[in-house]
Amino acid sequence: MNNHPSLPFSRITIIGVGLIGGSLALAIKHRFPTVQITGVDKPRILERAKKRKAIDHAEHSAGRAVRSAGLVILAAPVSVITSLLPIIAKNAPSHVIVTDTGSVKHGLVTQAQKLFPRGNFIGGHPMAGSEFSGIDAAHPLLFQNAIYILTPTRSTNRKSINTLAAFFTSLDARIFVLDPAVHDSIVAAVSHLPQLAAVALMNTVGNRHPHASTHLALAAGGFRDMTRIASSKFEMWKDILSANRKEIDKALRLYINQLERMAAAVHSRPSRLSTEFHTSRRLRMRIPPSMKGFLSPLVDLSVFVEDKPGELARLTSSLSKKNINIKDMELIKVREGRGGTFRLSFENRTVSNDAARTLQRVGFDVSRKS
Repeated sequence: MNNHPSLPFSRITIIGVGLIGGSLALAIKHRFPTVQITGVDKPRILERAKKRKAIDHAEHSAGRAVRSAGLVILAAPVSVITSLLPIIAKNAPSHVIVTDTGSVKHGLVTQAQKLFPRGNFIGGHPMAGSEFSGIDAAHPLLFQNAIYILTPTRSTNRKSINTLAAFFTSLDARIFVLDPAVHDSIVAAVSHLPQLAAVALMNTVGNRHPHASTHLALAAGGFRDMTRIASSKFEMWKDILSANRKEIDKALRLYINQLERMAAAVHSRPSRLSTEFHTSRRLRMRIPPSMKGFLSPLVDLSVFVEDKPGELARLTSSLSKKNINIKDMELIKVREGRGGTFRLSFENRTVSNDAARTLQRVGFDVSRKS
């Protein structure tokens, strides 16, 4: 981990101490133990947050909680954030930096610009999450190597942008800056549309098919991968679908048109789908497999790990002894009783090559990704 000795904020208020707010609190406490964090949420959630040592102070009033804060993080649903903004603007000190973690930005940022004329509101969206929710699912490493999008405007204070970007970078997030409207268009396509597609696919196979139980019993591989996020709770998505409905509608219509063209081809002449498959493959290969968001890709290795006790620990300890840091790790293929193939991601080609040589010396089967 990089050294970040400076402490930009001595007091931070986090409104909404669930998965995102709680993970931010834990990450901040891990990196800056002396920062005083005040949490605002329901009493039972605040009690859990204090037990997990995510917050120092529990407060039920947002107005009181922000009066001495240097940074205010609004980690609540978008509709709640919009109702909180006037309260924050009225009660927070003039020098405070205010940010949010909402998944939709344009309308919220437009409202905030009017309430914070000094330009000290900066929209934010951490591209990290889980199908689980709540403070009990929070983790201090949730944002490690993940993209953290900031959505300033021309009127945003430049010093505040730099301070906030440096702060989130110190939590090992990777900063990317987008225009609020562009952000909403992108996330509609790459985040909101996939969620709806996963729900539709799951319901098509699992709820409306005469042999649904058999289908689900045999579901594996691609089906499981494509429907993992179908288990997300609607409460997490209700506000997002409403706040970004215009961009989601555009993305859905494009997707439906694509499906209708494919259905027509299947009905009349399946060979016509050859072009669709080739195009899809070419476009898919343009997505860097280890790029958590929009930054430069990491460099991958594929490593086969035998199915026996201690093998994965042997892999990680071999790299640790050489001071080689794994940026990301994913199990991509498993064969029961034999083992599995892991994708390991590294910061650059030099580190990746060092890792490959190290693992090969101790007997691992390693292949480099082109």
